[in-house]
Amino acid sequence: MNENISQITKYIEMVPFWAIALFTFAIMGGILIEIINRKRRSYAIENFRNTIETEFAALYPKHKVWPKNIQEFFAVRMPELQHNFEVLRLFIRQDRLLQYNTDWNNFRDFCRNITDEQCEANAYRPKVMTGDQQEVPAKDPKEVFHKLVDDLLKYTHM
Repeated sequence: MNENISQITKYIEMVPFWAIALFTFAIMGGILIEIINRKRRSYAIENFRNTIETEFAALYPKHKVWPKNIQEFFAVRMPELQHNFEVLRLFIRQDRLLQYNTDWNNFRDFCRNITDEQCEANAYRPKVMTGDQQEVPAKDPKEVFHKLVDDLLKYTHM
Protein backbone atom coordinates (compact mmCIF):
# COMPACT_ATOMS: atom_id res chain seq x y z
CA MET A 1 0.00 0.00 0.00
CA ASN A 2 2.85 2.35 0.86
CA GLU A 3 4.39 1.65 -2.54
CA ASN A 4 1.25 2.83 -4.29
CA ILE A 5 1.04 6.01 -2.23
CA SER A 6 4.70 6.83 -2.79
CA GLN A 7 4.32 6.19 -6.52
CA ILE A 8 1.32 8.55 -6.68
CA THR A 9 3.12 11.28 -4.74
CA LYS A 10 6.17 11.02 -7.02
CA TYR A 11 3.89 11.31 -10.05
CA ILE A 12 2.18 14.41 -8.61
CA GLU A 13 5.59 15.97 -7.91
CA MET A 14 6.64 15.39 -11.52
CA VAL A 15 3.45 16.72 -13.13
CA PRO A 16 3.50 20.45 -13.84
CA PHE A 17 1.23 22.64 -11.73
CA TRP A 18 -0.67 23.98 -14.74
CA ALA A 19 -1.98 20.49 -15.56
CA ILE A 20 -3.36 20.00 -12.06
CA ALA A 21 -4.87 23.50 -12.09
CA LEU A 22 -6.47 22.86 -15.50
CA PHE A 23 -7.91 19.57 -14.29
CA THR A 24 -9.28 21.30 -11.16
CA PHE A 25 -10.92 24.05 -13.24
CA ALA A 26 -12.47 21.47 -15.54
CA ILE A 27 -14.00 19.63 -12.58
CA MET A 28 -15.26 22.87 -11.04
CA GLY A 29 -16.71 23.94 -14.41
CA GLY A 30 -18.54 20.63 -14.74
CA ILE A 31 -20.00 20.98 -11.26
CA LEU A 32 -21.11 24.55 -12.01
CA ILE A 33 -22.77 23.51 -15.27
CA GLU A 34 -24.59 20.68 -13.47
CA ILE A 35 -25.91 23.10 -10.84
CA ILE A 36 -27.12 25.52 -13.54
CA ASN A 37 -28.80 22.73 -15.52
CA ARG A 38 -30.61 21.44 -12.43
CA LYS A 39 -31.88 24.94 -11.72
CA ARG A 40 -33.02 25.38 -15.34
CA ARG A 41 -34.79 22.02 -15.21
CA SER A 42 -36.63 22.93 -12.03
CA TYR A 43 -37.70 26.26 -13.59
CA ALA A 44 -38.92 24.46 -16.73
CA ILE A 45 -40.94 22.00 -14.65
CA GLU A 46 -42.36 24.78 -12.50
CA ASN A 47 -43.35 26.87 -15.54
CA PHE A 48 -44.98 23.90 -17.28
CA ARG A 49 -47.03 22.96 -14.21
CA ASN A 50 -47.91 26.57 -13.47
CA THR A 51 -49.08 27.20 -17.03
CA ILE A 52 -51.39 24.18 -16.96
CA GLU A 53 -52.73 25.01 -13.50
CA THR A 54 -53.43 28.68 -14.31
CA GLU A 55 -54.57 28.44 -17.93
CA PHE A 56 -56.89 25.50 -17.26
CA ALA A 57 -58.04 26.48 -13.78
CA ALA A 58 -61.69 25.92 -14.74
CA LEU A 59 -60.94 22.52 -16.27
CA TYR A 60 -58.17 21.00 -14.14
CA PRO A 61 -57.78 19.51 -11.51
CA LYS A 62 -61.47 20.07 -10.60
CA HIS A 63 -63.64 20.42 -13.65
CA LYS A 64 -66.09 23.28 -13.16
CA VAL A 65 -67.48 24.04 -16.60
CA TRP A 66 -66.54 23.86 -20.27
CA PRO A 67 -65.92 27.38 -21.55
CA LYS A 68 -68.01 28.64 -24.43
CA ASN A 69 -66.25 28.30 -27.79
CA ILE A 70 -63.86 25.63 -26.55
CA GLN A 71 -61.71 25.62 -29.69
CA GLU A 72 -60.92 29.30 -29.30
CA PHE A 73 -60.26 28.77 -25.60
CA PHE A 74 -57.61 26.15 -26.39
CA ALA A 75 -56.21 28.02 -29.42
CA VAL A 76 -55.43 31.11 -27.33
CA ARG A 77 -53.55 29.07 -24.73
CA MET A 78 -51.72 26.71 -27.07
CA PRO A 79 -48.71 28.96 -27.98
CA GLU A 80 -47.64 29.35 -24.34
CA LEU A 81 -48.16 25.65 -23.68
CA GLN A 82 -46.16 24.81 -26.81
CA HIS A 83 -43.29 27.02 -25.63
CA ASN A 84 -43.23 25.43 -22.18
CA PHE A 85 -43.44 21.98 -23.77
CA GLU A 86 -40.39 22.75 -25.93
CA VAL A 87 -38.40 24.05 -22.96
CA LEU A 88 -39.25 21.04 -20.79
CA ARG A 89 -38.42 18.66 -23.65
CA LEU A 90 -34.74 19.61 -23.31
CA PHE A 91 -34.68 18.06 -19.85
CA ILE A 92 -36.56 14.83 -20.53
CA ARG A 93 -34.41 11.72 -20.56
CA GLN A 94 -33.91 10.16 -23.98
CA ASP A 95 -35.68 6.91 -23.07
CA ARG A 96 -38.84 8.87 -22.08
CA LEU A 97 -38.74 11.41 -24.90
CA LEU A 98 -40.80 9.42 -27.41
CA GLN A 99 -43.61 8.90 -24.90
CA TYR A 100 -43.45 12.58 -23.89
CA ASN A 101 -43.81 13.67 -27.52
CA THR A 102 -46.67 11.18 -28.05
CA ASP A 103 -48.51 12.45 -24.97
CA TRP A 104 -48.09 16.04 -26.16
CA ASN A 105 -49.36 15.17 -29.66
CA ASN A 106 -52.42 13.44 -28.17
CA PHE A 107 -53.13 16.49 -26.00
CA ARG A 108 -52.65 18.91 -28.88
CA ASP A 109 -54.89 16.85 -31.19
CA PHE A 110 -57.60 16.75 -28.54
CA CYS A 111 -57.42 20.53 -28.10
CA ARG A 112 -57.62 21.09 -31.87
CA ASN A 113 -60.46 18.66 -32.52
CA ILE A 114 -62.86 19.14 -29.62
CA THR A 115 -65.98 21.14 -30.35
CA ASP A 116 -68.74 22.73 -28.30
CA GLU A 117 -71.17 20.24 -29.79
CA GLN A 118 -69.15 17.30 -28.44
CA CYS A 119 -69.10 18.82 -24.96
CA GLU A 120 -72.85 19.51 -24.98
CA ALA A 121 -73.78 16.17 -26.53
CA ASN A 122 -71.84 14.27 -23.89
CA ALA A 123 -73.95 15.78 -21.12
CA TYR A 124 -76.98 13.95 -22.52
CA ARG A 125 -75.25 10.83 -23.84
CA PRO A 126 -76.61 7.56 -22.46
CA LYS A 127 -74.37 4.79 -21.24
CA VAL A 128 -73.35 2.22 -23.83
CA MET A 129 -74.24 -1.44 -23.24
CA THR A 130 -71.62 -4.06 -24.06
CA GLY A 131 -72.32 -7.60 -25.25
CA ASP A 132 -72.46 -9.02 -21.72
CA GLN A 133 -74.86 -6.26 -20.55
CA GLN A 134 -72.34 -4.20 -18.61
CA GLU A 135 -72.83 -0.47 -18.70
CA VAL A 136 -69.81 1.32 -20.12
CA PRO A 137 -69.91 5.10 -20.13
CA ALA A 138 -69.25 6.76 -23.47
CA LYS A 139 -66.00 8.71 -23.79
CA ASP A 140 -66.49 11.84 -21.75
CA PRO A 141 -64.39 14.80 -22.99
CA LYS A 142 -63.78 15.79 -19.35
CA GLU A 143 -62.27 12.41 -18.56
CA VAL A 144 -60.23 12.39 -21.74
CA PHE A 145 -58.93 15.89 -21.00
CA HIS A 146 -58.01 14.94 -17.42
CA LYS A 147 -56.19 11.82 -18.59
CA LEU A 148 -54.24 13.78 -21.21
CA VAL A 149 -53.22 16.47 -18.71
CA ASP A 150 -52.25 13.83 -16.15
CA ASP A 151 -50.14 12.12 -18.82
CA LEU A 152 -48.29 15.40 -19.46
CA LEU A 153 -47.85 16.23 -15.80
CA LYS A 154 -46.23 12.89 -14.99
CA TYR A 155 -43.06 14.28 -16.60
CA THR A 156 -42.92 17.11 -14.09
CA HIS A 157 -42.11 14.89 -11.11
CA MET A 158 -38.45 15.09 -10.14
